[in-house]
Amino acid sequence: MTDFDRRMADYRTAMSLAADMLERGIINEKDYAQIDRIIAKKYGLSLDSICCRSPLINTGTRGNMLTDKKGGVANGTNR
Repeated sequence: MTDFDRRMADYRTAMSLAADMLERGIINEKDYAQIDRIIAKKYGLSLDSICCRSPLINTGTRGNMLTDKKGGVANGTNR
């Protein structure tokens, strides 16, 4: 694992915990944004990076593509 990969994994772990606290109402959106800035700075990551705020895995569906009711890719892209 490269240094960047380790820093990214550590950042994502910390932000996962912060997201859980936000969901539970322990912190608010303002707190979450502040934590995001602090954690990104701690691990030497830019908040402008697609890596920080755009995870490829969507926590709601555990995937980054919508599926139809049959489990296929939505919008006719599964042919």
